Amino acid sequence: MAGILSGDEVGLNYFKDITTMFVGTMILAYAMEHVCLHRRLALLVLKYVGSSIIWSMGGLMIVTAFLSMWINNSASANIMIPTALAIVNELQNYQQATNRTAVANENDNHQNSTGFLIAVAYSAAIGGMMTLVGTGPNIFVKGFTDHYVTDGTTGIIIGCLPLILPNKNPFHEEWEYHPILTWDQLSKSFPWGVFMLQGAGLAIADGFKVSNLSSTIAAFLHFIVGAPQTSIILVVIIISAVFTEFTSNLACATILFPILDSVAKTANIHPGYLILPSCMAVSLSFMLPIATPPNAMIFISGNMKTRDLLKAGFGMKIIDSELCTKSVVGKTSIELDVTCIPYNATAQSIA
Repeated sequence: MAGILSGDEVGLNYFKDITTMFVGTMILAYAMEHVCLHRRLALLVLKYVGSSIIWSMGGLMIVTAFLSMWINNSASANIMIPTALAIVNELQNYQQATNRTAVANENDNHQNSTGFLIAVAYSAAIGGMMTLVGTGPNIFVKGFTDHYVTDGTTGIIIGCLPLILPNKNPFHEEWEYHPILTWDQLSKSFPWGVFMLQGAGLAIADGFKVSNLSSTIAAFLHFIVGAPQTSIILVVIIISAVFTEFTSNLACATILFPILDSVAKTANIHPGYLILPSCMAVSLSFMLPIATPPNAMIFISGNMKTRDLLKAGFGMKIIDSELCTKSVVGKTSIELDVTCIPYNATAQSIA
């Protein structure tokens, strides 16, 4: 409509390698939920950690973070929230059995539910930062920097397996074939809105590139290039971490990555020098319900107040920003040549 890109160019962004990979991982996520694999993992961990609140919360966070490494963090939070609430309910029953007062039970239950739900949201966000498919910005940054990849083919193959493989042992007597997940079940629960948002993010980033808007904004940020390496990364992380509290992490990545890419090219440094810390920082959405879907989910499920997230999220934001800075400084020093631009970053537009 704005005349920046044609309809064909915009449409191609919705069926790139990274969007097909996203489809495959989401199908796998719903297959895991359908067979209750997440509950089995949670029960297995809780079996070994015992009845302690701290250890139970830690075990739940481990399972949530592990799931979020391989499926979208929103999906992992969505399937683990009922498990967290069930644990809180059992803790409440235990408190009632020990003849505590009703007021104490109510206060403890509210604190426990708030703590467990926040733990689920934060562990989903942190776990999603560890792998490519864990969260939208990780997938987006690959599509932004890679020209040709084949991970989407693998994702689709893996995603098709639950639609093909039988849900029971085929060698069992009186066996009838039924897939683990049917297309009707999948189509009713698949996050089509998120899928469209992935493609829209790539289309917007492409529009930033073609219209030279990212280059224009980058000209105003060029002053940071002469600063020390750690200072540049810290500024990028702070900007990204603050911005992501007011919009989704994928939308934040869509806006920031083209700008940072232009800054890097103007300064003749590796784009990963700026995009990598921003990619990590936009996942640090800990303080507001609107920042990320897991935050919104726990906000609705746990009858929480905004100040509950603010109190817990501020400390997490400071600690994780510092950890991201140290992690990225070490990674860029070892793996990236920040004094030059790689061929792919100069010879191509957005993949």
